[in-house]
Amino acid sequence: MAHLSTSDSFSKGFVTQLQPRMLFAIVLPFVIALGSSIVLLMFGWGALDGWFIDAASKWSWFQGALSSLSDWGILAISGWLSSVLSFIALVAIGVVIGLAAASIMVTPMAVKFISERYFPHLEKKGQNVNSVSTYNAVKVSVIFVVGWLLTLPFWFIPFMSIVLSLFWGAYVFANMSKVDAIVEHATAEERQYILREYKNGFWFIGFVCSALSLIPFMGFVMPVFSIIVCTHYGLKALDVYRRSLPQ
Repeated sequence: MAHLSTSDSFSKGFVTQLQPRMLFAIVLPFVIALGSSIVLLMFGWGALDGWFIDAASKWSWFQGALSSLSDWGILAISGWLSSVLSFIALVAIGVVIGLAAASIMVTPMAVKFISERYFPHLEKKGQNVNSVSTYNAVKVSVIFVVGWLLTLPFWFIPFMSIVLSLFWGAYVFANMSKVDAIVEHATAEERQYILREYKNGFWFIGFVCSALSLIPFMGFVMPVFSIIVCTHYGLKALDVYRRSLPQ
C-alpha cells in the first residue's frame, strides 16, 4: 500500500470547495440540516432533556455533584446544563441528516467535478452505485444517532463532551463520505481494498472535519467539504492502486 498525504487532499479540497458549483452545493445540506434541527428542537428537546438528566442522575458521582451544588445554592445549573447539551445534541443530529442528504444528492456532482478535473483517466467500474450509497448513508446515520444518544449522559463527565463530539463527528464524516468518494469508480473488490487499507487516512480527514465543525456555523459547511476531501483522497488511492497492478 502506497502512502497518501491527506494534506494534499485538504489543499485540493479547499480549492474545489471555492468553485461556484461547490459553493452552491453547500446550500442544500445546509437548508436540510437547519430545517431538521428546528423540527427536532420543536418536538424532541423537552423529552431528550428529561431523559438526559434522569439517566445521569442515576450515577452516584453525579448525585454527589448535585448535592455539592445544592450546598452552594446553584442546583438549577444542572437543569440548565442538560438543556444546553440536549440542544447541542439535537442540532448535531440535524447536521448528520444534512450530511446524509449531501451524500445522496450532492456527492454525484462533487465526484463528477473532481474526477473530470483531476482524474480524467480513471475508469468508472462501480456497480449498484445508488443502492450502495443509500444503504451506507442510512447505516452510518442510524449508528451515529443511536450511539450519540446513548453516550449523551457521559457529557456530564468533564471534557467528555469534547471527546465524544470529536469521535462521533469523525465517525460520521469519515464513514459517510469514504464510500461515496469511490463508489462510482471502484469495483466491489477495489472498494473493499481502499476502505480497508486507507481507513486511517479517512479517519484523519473525518477527525479534522469534526474539529472544524466545533467552530460556530462550520458544522453546516462540513457535510460538503468532508465529501470533497474524501473524494480527492479516495480517488487518488484508487488511482495509485490501479497503477500498481501488473499491466
